[in-house]
Amino acid sequence: MPEPGSEHRRLAVLCYDGSEHAKRAIEQSAHILGGGPAVVVTIFESAGSLLLRHAPSERTELGRQFKEIAEDVVNELDAGAGRRAEATAAEGAEAARAAGFDAKPLARRALAKGAERDTATIWRAILDLADEHGADVVVVGARGASALSSALLGSVSYGLVHNSGTPVLVAPPAR
Repeated sequence: MPEPGSEHRRLAVLCYDGSEHAKRAIEQSAHILGGGPAVVVTIFESAGSLLLRHAPSERTELGRQFKEIAEDVVNELDAGAGRRAEATAAEGAEAARAAGFDAKPLARRALAKGAERDTATIWRAILDLADEHGADVVVVGARGASALSSALLGSVSYGLVHNSGTPVLVAPPAR
């Protein structure tokens, strides 16, 4: 707890993927939180990582061939996705600064090592980042997906809300 008279500005992790939902979440959170320090995060996973993450069983010939794909090939594919994510995070930080945040962009791969491919999720990467930065709040926009599509496709906001030890602000979609 800050001492009386000292001003503690809460650090917000603002999730940004370039969508209108994410832009709206930044704008709404600025009104609620009053701006302050923020990290605008874009989490990415490339097609190369997705291929290896969903590779066939190593008990099959196809699975063994997939296993032979070198990590540096996936890293090369990830580099392109990383550059796009950095540009997206920079765009989000610009929007956050316009809304009143002192924002810095950060792009991060959803997983760091091949061994993590089975458990990697966007929401888990966001929570790890929030913990690393000592965030006071995580902000994410809801896409307004139906319960069925969220169950089938997964939901970043659902994962954050149900697994975070940090408060999560979920901005609703425009109506």
